[in-house]
Formats: sequence, C-alpha cells, structure tokens
Amino acid sequence: MIKKMVCGAVLAAMGSLAQAAAPALTEWEFTWKGFYVFPGGGSGWDDPELTFTGRFAGTDGNSDGILALGELTSLTFEHDDYNYAACPPATATDECNLASFSYSEASGLELKASNVWYSAAPGSEAWWVGESTSYDTSYGIEQVDFGYQMPGEYYTRTFTDYTVKTVTQISPVPEPATYAMLGAGLLLLGAARKSRQKK
Repeated sequence: MIKKMVCGAVLAAMGSLAQAAAPALTEWEFTWKGFYVFPGGGSGWDDPELTFTGRFAGTDGNSDGILALGELTSLTFEHDDYNYAACPPATATDECNLASFSYSEASGLELKASNVWYSAAPGSEAWWVGESTSYDTSYGIEQVDFGYQMPGEYYTRTFTDYTVKTVTQISPVPEPATYAMLGAGLLLLGAARKSRQKK
C-alpha cells in the first residue's frame, strides 16, 4: 500500500512539474512619469510629476525571456478603450494599430501603437471631426484633433532626461518545483500516517 502511495506521490509531482513548466499568462503594469508637455499653439513646460500608465499581458511561448508581438494578448492605456493586442478590423470611422511590441527585463518595454477616430467618414458629410493618438516608447504620446476645414491641434507629452519608466509584474509567478515537492510530501505523510495506524 505504501509503495502505491509513494508511486502516486511521484507521479503527482511529475505531473505538477510538467503542468507548471508550460508557459503561463503573465500581466504587467507600466508607468511613465515626467514629461515635457506641449499643448500646441502655445508654450510648453516641464512636468516631472505627470504620470501615465498602462497594462499588458501575454505568454512567453518559446521561453526566451522576451514577450514579443505575437505572444501579446492584451495592451491597454489609461483613458483609452482599445485593446491594441486585438485591434478590430478598421472601418471608415475607427482604426487602431500596433506596429511593434517587445518586452524583456534586459531591454525593457518597446512599443509603437496608434488609433484614429472620425465622427463620420471624411467627405461623407460636412463638419466632420477626428482625433488621433499615438504612443511610442522612444518619443512619448501625441494627440491630434482635426476636422473639416480645421487645422490639426497637437497635444504632446514628450519623454525627457528625467522621465522615469517602470514596469511591474502584477500577476503571480508560479514556482513549479516548490508546488510539486509540496504535493509529493503531503502524499507521503498521508501514507506514513496510515501505515502507523495499521500497526
């Protein structure tokens, strides 16, 4: 009986290790703090306290330590309704795009994403308006308001020397060896206890 319990414990441990060895979905939050703000049509200013946040999630399928564009499942920015990892097909009035994405602890977060929205398809009616937003980890954030007979009005938040960029993992990291050994140990304890009770 004990032999069966031991075999069961070993098999359980091996199963736990195999299951936990599979790449897991992980989520991160990123923060950019400190920008040079330029509202367009006026003077810009430094704002070291201005903060912008976003989140992304994915699975490092090839376990190379890099979350690539094809491994991304979600990418969102504050005050923005799009999931840039799953942009819907573009329409005449709405479009989002994720041109590039990469994250690793060694190289940090790199991405280029954008969206554009129109109140109506340009040319379909008078006095339409639109807005575009772009995010670029090498530059910052740019928003443009435009429309029929309306020059573009820019609002940019540009990275500076004092910009602090942080990425924090917010989902738990599984520790397969620990969990497998714990399960095996509990099974072995149970087997030993039953053996003592029979004696």
